[in-house]
Amino acid sequence: MEFAKHVHIKPLTGETDWPVWKRKMKDVLDYQEGAIDIIEGTLEKPGPLKADASKEETKEHKLKCDLFRKANSFAKSMISSAVSDAVYQRIMDKVTAHEAWEALKQQFEGTSQDQLFKVCAEFFEFGWTSGEDVSTHLAKIRTLWNELNNGLKSKNETELPGMILIYKVLHILPNSFDNFKSSWMLLSKDEAKTFDELSLQLLVYERNRSSTHSANNDIQSQDALFAKSRSGYSARGNRANSRPFSQEDQCNYCQQKGHWVSRCPKWFNDGCPSRSGAQNAQAKVTETEAMKIAL
Repeated sequence: MEFAKHVHIKPLTGETDWPVWKRKMKDVLDYQEGAIDIIEGTLEKPGPLKADASKEETKEHKLKCDLFRKANSFAKSMISSAVSDAVYQRIMDKVTAHEAWEALKQQFEGTSQDQLFKVCAEFFEFGWTSGEDVSTHLAKIRTLWNELNNGLKSKNETELPGMILIYKVLHILPNSFDNFKSSWMLLSKDEAKTFDELSLQLLVYERNRSSTHSANNDIQSQDALFAKSRSGYSARGNRANSRPFSQEDQCNYCQQKGHWVSRCPKWFNDGCPSRSGAQNAQAKVTETEAMKIAL
């Protein structure tokens, strides 16, 4: 039972929780041999051993009893720990996990016919939820599809063809997937148009689209930063131009008279460097001139 300590399933509280809770519980019960068979009623408690049973019959009977006991104990424990107190009161008198499971089905699932209609409605009403990724939508719609066809199969009805599932997925895709839908419909080989292939291509398309979107955002951010810096230079230039300069005014960048930095041709040719860049450039110019004088 060490496995049970690490399992966390939201407690079953009502009919709304039942469809998802049931699927999660079956996934958990599949861990223990025979647990699924227990709740479905295909694995029953062995009857009493005959008085004149042989050693082989006695050994086989013991193995069956041990299997039933372990599977039933695991299933009953997992079910009891994953329901609310109010729901537990409805199954606390049940001896086997199968009895507890059937009581929950009668309470929350209704008749098999009603359940089939409900799953059918959920499948055809299923739509795209903003904020959820492709893999989440594919998992949900495939689960509904499997439940729908399993329900039809249990009633000896004809199962739905896979083409319906494919076109259902294409129908719910948002407008941002229009290019993908056009490319998919142009596939020449019908045998390539399977749900598994569609799922794979959708996941690849979403991943590439996300990468492209991220790269575009980086470029836009860089463009905005550059525009902001240019506007800052322009604003400084406008403030400087508020007073006419004279022939005696000296440029702090090229050290020539008759203009300011905002009108300096050399400053523009050098890419309009910042104040620190301008100081470094001026320092290099001064150093070069000093070397010429020394020579």
